[in-house]
Parts: sequence; C-alpha cells; structure tokens
Amino acid sequence: MKTTAVERRAELLRLYTGMPWQSARRRVEAAAPGSLLIPQPDADQMLLEARVMAALAWRRITTLHPWGIEYVDPRSDRLLIRFGADPVEQHDPEETQALDLAEALLPRADEYGDIKGVPGARTHVEDGLVVLRVLDTSASVTLLGLDPDDWLRAVDVQDRQMGAYGMTPCHRDMPTRWHPAERPYRRPGRRGTAASAWLTSGLLRRVGLIRTLGAPLAVTGWLGHHERDGGERWIIDPTFAEGSGTTGHRRLMALLAAPGWGLPLASVDEHCTCDLPPGYSDQCTTVAAGLAGRPGVLEVRAIQRHGDRLKRIQELRPASYAVQQQLALSVPAWVDRWLEHGGSPTSQAGPRRDQPSLRITHTSRVTADPCPVAPTMSESH
Repeated sequence: MKTTAVERRAELLRLYTGMPWQSARRRVEAAAPGSLLIPQPDADQMLLEARVMAALAWRRITTLHPWGIEYVDPRSDRLLIRFGADPVEQHDPEETQALDLAEALLPRADEYGDIKGVPGARTHVEDGLVVLRVLDTSASVTLLGLDPDDWLRAVDVQDRQMGAYGMTPCHRDMPTRWHPAERPYRRPGRRGTAASAWLTSGLLRRVGLIRTLGAPLAVTGWLGHHERDGGERWIIDPTFAEGSGTTGHRRLMALLAAPGWGLPLASVDEHCTCDLPPGYSDQCTTVAAGLAGRPGVLEVRAIQRHGDRLKRIQELRPASYAVQQQLALSVPAWVDRWLEHGGSPTSQAGPRRDQPSLRITHTSRVTADPCPVAPTMSESH
C-alpha cells in the first residue's frame, strides 16, 4: 500500500509511463513537490514525438509490449523511449526492433517525393545511446534498448533495401541539411499532424496506460480522418486478456483525462459490450475529444479476448503469452478512489466540477464536464 505523497506520485508515474518502480520513485524524489511529472514539451519536441508516434502506431513486427515500448521517460525538453527485447518466439530473423525502427523512423523519399518516416530526423550515437534528432531544432528522442552497432547495421540494411525499391534515403544523402523532399514538412501548418500533435505526443508520453487494461496482446493505431476543426482523428485498438471489463476501459479513459497527469480530453461517446453474453463483440469503443477548442479526437477500441479466441492465442504463442501475462500493470484500489474524487487524493467529495465525469445514459453516450485546467496532485496526503 502506497501511503506517502512521494509513493503515490511514483505509483502514478509508473502506471502512466510503464517506468520501473525504483526509477519512478527516483524521478519523484528529484522533482519539486507538486511539479508536473509528465510535462508538455515545446512545439518542436511535441511535433517530433507526434511523428514518432505515427511511425510506431502500426508496427510491422510482433512485439511483446504495446508498440514494442517497455516504458517512456518524459522530460520537458526530450523523451526517452525504452524498447523491449525481440519476441521470445521470433521466427523471422528480420523481425527485430532495430530493423523495424530503422525502416519506420528514418526519412526516405519515394519517386513522387512523399516522405516515409520522420521528416528531418537524423540519428546519432551519443555516449553509447541511439538518439533521434530533428535538424535545426533541439528536439530529440533517445531510443533506449538498442545496441548502437546493431542499429548502424540495421540502417545500412534498410537503406540498401529501400534503395532497391526506388526510395531515396534523405538522412544519408543529406545528413546535416534538409533534403528537398523533406522541406515541405519543415514548417507545418496549423492543421493535421501539427494541430493534433498535443494528442499523439501526449499518448506516447502515457503509453504505460495501455497495460492497465490487462495482459497486453497487441495494439495498433491509425489515422482515421481529419476533423472539421483541422485536427486528426486517431484510432487505437488495444487488445488484451485477463482484464476487468467495463471498469478497465472506463478507468483507462479516466486516467487519460486526469488533471495534472492526463490530457485535456473529455469522453463524448461510448459503446460498451461488456454486459453482452459470450459470443458477441469483444470490443468496447470510447471516443474522446480535445477540450477548450483543441483540435483532435481519440477513438479507443478496447478489445478483451476470452474464451476460444484467447485459447487459440495461448496455443499459438505460449511463451509470448506467458511473458505478456507478466506485463499487465496492476492498478491499486486507491487509484480508483483518486479518480472518483476528481484526481485529487485529498478530496472527500465526489468528482470535481473541472474533472471529466462519466455519466452513462440509456443511449450509451458519455457526457463530460469540460475544463482546460489541469491542477497537480496534492503533496499533503
């Protein structure tokens, strides 16, 4: 039972980021009381993280952790991402984190000038770590868990392979300058990716929350369409086992919107199938929109596998499933009480007026009390 303010802040940081307990505690102890432990980065950093999230949203390899990410360490000026080990039941030698990330992240131009990867991104090995930086900015993402030599070999392999497909490696042809094909992405407008960067960057900084649903089996994400306000509609479909049904996916949305920890989101629609008999849909869908005019929508399709469907997964990849069972993040009871009290553990009343409060009606629609304010968790408890 976590009883002190430091312990509870560390526990929340662990749930949000997936960070190991001791690392989370050290971060809290080093931070000022009441400070934001998941700060919002500046515009350049946010845009880089949004583009990295988009590149990772649909991994082409099998991973044990959601999107292959073991944990993230969000800082105000940078982001560190710890990638998990390659699958224990890896059948294809090309299904490695290094090869897949080298393909997904580094910018290459096709014959039409369209960019695959993160425009302006260049990687460097610094102090034994692989660091992704964007030209002419201070934005960076450190790729932990990758051996530098493996990374450099993977980049060479992917450059040769993509070159055979007619792709131009912008990062290799012009390592210190923007390639002509990249320049249209240098100063993004106020629509699309740039407008919704707060959402995708924020999701990446809170990737640990996916594991609060249960044992993570898989997750993909994709861009649905552009909203009328110019923002993007992102869809993610975390698939899991051994979850807690309605409590689990509503808790996930509440954590995503918790003041001081989550994002300025409010749930606006829900379709829950948890109460249907076995054999019906395993999917429960919640839609959340940005508050205070922030463009962007997040659609979460939580898919809980059970019965014969889960049995087939267990039989097909028994070793992987055994590992994934250990990856679920257990949510302490006090966290649910904290959410019920509006994200303030000192509160003895119901949800605060500025905390999104789920109220399910007979139409399965979720309404929320919107407020852009995000106060921090009190240190006095």
